[in-house]
Amino acid sequence: MGSQTPSLLVCASPTSRRAARLSALLLLAYVLSMPVYALLRTVGETALTSAATWITAGLLFGFALVHSVETRGFARTVGMLSSAFALAFAAEYLGSKHGLIFGTYTYTDLLGPKLLSQVPLIIPMAWFMMLYPAWLTAGVLARALGAWTRLPLAAAAITAWDLSLDPRMVADGAWIWAESSALHYFGIPLSNFLGWFVTASSIYVFWTWLDRTPPPTRVDHAALPVVAYAIVWIGESFANLLFWEGAGVAAAVFVAMGAFATPALLQLRGQPHAVRRAA
Repeated sequence: MGSQTPSLLVCASPTSRRAARLSALLLLAYVLSMPVYALLRTVGETALTSAATWITAGLLFGFALVHSVETRGFARTVGMLSSAFALAFAAEYLGSKHGLIFGTYTYTDLLGPKLLSQVPLIIPMAWFMMLYPAWLTAGVLARALGAWTRLPLAAAAITAWDLSLDPRMVADGAWIWAESSALHYFGIPLSNFLGWFVTASSIYVFWTWLDRTPPPTRVDHAALPVVAYAIVWIGESFANLLFWEGAGVAAAVFVAMGAFATPALLQLRGQPHAVRRAA
């Protein structure tokens, strides 16, 4: 056999293999928690639904955090987490307090404790939990389209997720929109989705700088986050269709998130295991 470039080899140490198993277990636990959350929400158990929201979000957040530490290292992960947390919180604070960026809305007490009595703690956590798989999914797509496409693709990929999140959380009473706009999506002002794209893009500017050098290849980095994004895509699509906000939201989410998940999965499938580098 011919020699292979060392940077393309997957050499998982025992420590990295343990971490990889932990991230996979967290993702599996998230998958198992999804039907429980869906059932509780469907039967209208408000208090239990709130607890289940924290559990499912915490598991996906934990997956993103553990996987990032494993593939990118502790220091880089701290930079990614802190930039995401700070910028997402700032945007949400300006939005909920002053009606900037997203539009005019107010958080209720449904999602638990609030930072500065304004933004629930779970909100910046939820940003990171989907910013990460969207970033890796966009990284896979950018291999074929060009590195410059990664940031807008990632921002669009996470905004696509909000096509399900916002209608569901408004229906639950987690937050309330103040205005009734003629330009809306199932009652959500279109300015909200522009705000999502702008906020995500600002975070990804920092992530682009933090990820300017490729992380060391120790495990198959890209596959699990892309799978995580795809799981959210399928889960949100079918749950909206069968239990939640109906066929309209389900179709929108299925098309929008599928536009990123499907080609990323196909691209990963067509690559040798040894060269599936994290993007």
